[in-house]
Parts: sequence; structure tokens; C-alpha cells
Amino acid sequence: MIEKILRRVAWRRDLDLQHVDRIRKWGHRHYVGGDTSEAWYGIGKRQYHFLASQGLRAEHVFVDIACGSLRLGQYLIPMLEEGNYFGLEGEPDLVKAGLEHELLFDLADKKAPRFAYNYGFAFEGLEQFDYAIAQSLFTHLTLDDIETCFRNLRGHAHAGSKFFSTFFEGDPQVNPDAESHANKDWYYPFEAFREIGERTGWAVEYIGDWGHERDQKMICATPSGH
Repeated sequence: MIEKILRRVAWRRDLDLQHVDRIRKWGHRHYVGGDTSEAWYGIGKRQYHFLASQGLRAEHVFVDIACGSLRLGQYLIPMLEEGNYFGLEGEPDLVKAGLEHELLFDLADKKAPRFAYNYGFAFEGLEQFDYAIAQSLFTHLTLDDIETCFRNLRGHAHAGSKFFSTFFEGDPQVNPDAESHANKDWYYPFEAFREIGERTGWAVEYIGDWGHERDQKMICATPSGH
């Protein structure tokens, strides 16, 4: 019990470290929540199977928002046609670690995944996309940053684009009084996303439970006439 408390205290202290320092201390898997093999491979596999069930195919252009160290990318990069995987990430060190340690047999070269590195949701180099996902991203963001993501991605969507994302459903009064943070949690009602969609040109549908181990709920946004 004491050991568990001490680990929790140390974890909270680490939250004050810069991103790059936390990555080096925790490791590229732990940083994105994959601290066990089950959490790392299981959530990546769940996303992959979910997206395939929604119609994702090799010829589609896919956007992995906050792609991290490629928990999903390790499955999709080999499956998609060359150049069809586009990852957005604020921390280049995470992507570098994913490319070095999670992709085998020179697939990073053969499949030519594309990446943009920023926290402003600038999808630089992306034309139009077919499918996108932000898994365990909006769980760490303020509504202002979530709205920026929706608005900026809308400019790259065509009529048939689908944008999936997950969130913690709950009372926002428990949220941190702080800026968005990769290792802090935010809770929202679905209505908040529906309203963001109305302002940014998306029709947002509630999917709900999809078997996530931390009970994150799934939504799907498609372009509206806005």
C-alpha cells in the first residue's frame, strides 16, 4: 500500500517535467498509456479492428491525430497503401521511438508514412482524408483546443470523410483548472461535442461504448452543410 502511494506521488511530481523529459523517464509506451503489454497492444488492436469494422481499407487516406509512438500506427502503416498513413503529433521523439522500435522489416521506408509535428492541429502536407481518429486525445484537452482540432480538420474533409474520437463522459466540474495536458483527464457530456460540431461544420453522432478499458466513449463526426 505504501509503495503504491509513493509511486503515485512520484507520478504527480513527474507531471511538472517537460514532455521530452517525461518521455525519456517513462518510455515511449508508458507515456501514451501503454505501460503494460495488454494496454499497449490491446488498445492498438481494438482501434484497428474498430476502424476496419467501419469500412477502413488499404486504399483510404487515414489521419491518426496524436499518433504518439504508433500504438495504432504499428497496425495501420503495414495495412495501408504507401503514403496513406498521416500522423499528427506534438512530440517528434515519440514518433521517432515508434518508428525505431515498433515497426519491423523496413516498413517505415516501404510504406512511407507521413507526419506533421505541432500542437496547433495544423495538418501540414495533408490534402483530403477518408478516415481519421483521435483516440484518448480529447480526454486530455480543454474545449477550446478540441474545437480547434475539429475546425482545422474540417478543411481537409470531403463529403464522405469520417472522423472518430473518444472522450470521457462525465461532469466537467471535475476538470482541472488548467491548460490541456497529456497526462491529466477532462470529462464532458456528449452535448459539448455536438455543439462544437455545429460551429465547425460537422454532424456528430454518439456511438458510445466500444469496449475501451478505461470506458472512453466513441463518437463519429461527418461533414455537414455548414
